[in-house]
Amino acid sequence: MFSWLNEGTWDFLQKHVIAVGDKLLVMTLIVVLTWLALKVRKIVISRIFIITRLEVKQRNTLESLLLSLTRYVFVIVAFLMCLSNMGVEVGPIIAGAGVIGLAVGFGAQTLVKDLITGFFIIFEDQFSVGDYVTINNGEINGTVVSVGLRATKIRTWAQHVVVIQNSEIRISQNYNRDKMRAIVNVSVPYETDPADVEKAVYSVANQMVLAMRHLFLLDDKGEVIEPPQLYGVTDVENNALGVKYTVVALVKDVHYFTACKVIRQMLVEELKSNGVHISYPRRVEIRDTEGVLYPKPTAEFTA
Repeated sequence: MFSWLNEGTWDFLQKHVIAVGDKLLVMTLIVVLTWLALKVRKIVISRIFIITRLEVKQRNTLESLLLSLTRYVFVIVAFLMCLSNMGVEVGPIIAGAGVIGLAVGFGAQTLVKDLITGFFIIFEDQFSVGDYVTINNGEINGTVVSVGLRATKIRTWAQHVVVIQNSEIRISQNYNRDKMRAIVNVSVPYETDPADVEKAVYSVANQMVLAMRHLFLLDDKGEVIEPPQLYGVTDVENNALGVKYTVVALVKDVHYFTACKVIRQMLVEELKSNGVHISYPRRVEIRDTEGVLYPKPTAEFTA
């Protein structure tokens, strides 16, 4: 009786130990294959984006997003395979997750809206990591730090990181799309000769083209496509300050703000050196030789 018990116990233990060992071996194999898949998928995604020849900013944004999504997918699939190997029914879990996801979708419509909007922002390449953008007519201005499916992070000029939900982005202006037109306005008194303003703009354009060619957009021959030039008179009333002239130039997107700043500074210096002052609010009083504003009445009027 004792020998039979020992033999049965041994068979039972041997059977289950082998089964447990097989399961551990399979789980180890799943973990190793998942780790290898994560490494291979990173190399494959990088090679694919190199072949597509996308811009660096767009490539970094899409590559980061795909790496994040594939990592979640691989880990979830590996986790379900491990549960199945342990004898757990995976089908009800998947079905339950689908039902829960549907319920959460109805209860979290804003989240679903964020995800859909984020997908189209990335798909349409509205802006990428590193772009300088203006969101919702100037509510948020800064450089894009990250673009996700739910939210976008923007670092302002003061180095604050602003997180905005994608569904809240209604209007976006991107300052980094190959080229920008620098538009600089300057106001001078009415009595200023237009030829003096044109001469000052021409001098500024020559100086900048010679010394700061890297700011401008160049053609295939290395020539400046559109140097600073006088667009013309854009306002005469100008809040009664004077005549407003507009100067335009086609510059590289990364040098947009620098080009505008330099054009303003050099234009003010050139106008000042030519004796032309920038207009400012003034009040002019005109009196006659006797110092009387209005003539005295010469007769009396009766009804």
